[in-house]
Amino acid sequence: MTSDDKLLANAPLGRSARAERAILDATRELLADNGVRGLTIEAVTARSGVAKTTIYRRWRDRDELALAAVWTDLDTGLESPGDLGDTRAELVAFIEPVVTTLRSALLSNVIRGLASEIATNPELSRVYREELIEPRVAQVELVVKRGVQRGDLRPDTDARLAHEMLVGPVLYRLLFSGAPLDDDLGSRIADAVLRAFASDSDG
Repeated sequence: MTSDDKLLANAPLGRSARAERAILDATRELLADNGVRGLTIEAVTARSGVAKTTIYRRWRDRDELALAAVWTDLDTGLESPGDLGDTRAELVAFIEPVVTTLRSALLSNVIRGLASEIATNPELSRVYREELIEPRVAQVELVVKRGVQRGDLRPDTDARLAHEMLVGPVLYRLLFSGAPLDDDLGSRIADAVLRAFASDSDG
């Protein structure tokens, strides 16, 4: 352990948080410059000024660090919609920030670069599911529960499928079709999901 690591290990939370922020900021800058394939832990160390051992104590490898850098931005922008008293409004509030966030050139490029890594790296896939997917599924589960209680959604509505139907079109456009992430995309997706799971009383 380096002297820097010893100090950080015994440092107040504020210093540790500053080190983590420096690492993630440096990672985002390097991702913007070179993409995922060009990212190295050595480069992050050089730009952030934080020891390599400190980085490895928090993240296993380059891909997990890149995912963490993306997740920090996504987590900041993707708050739970909460109870808005209207199921459609809650679905729109869930998906619109996803569309807006993924319009960012940096985040969209990183997601593209990480897609194949997530598909082929079991450990990275696990981290992605646990830290990005499952918390978002849990948010949709709450929206679905309230929608069922209001009579807007059928009692057998599958929250996980609803989540996939909300996010799937955005990622498909980002990764494959190249269609724009336009301003009303979130609203159109929410309407489609609402129709798919509408209660029988809604016709």
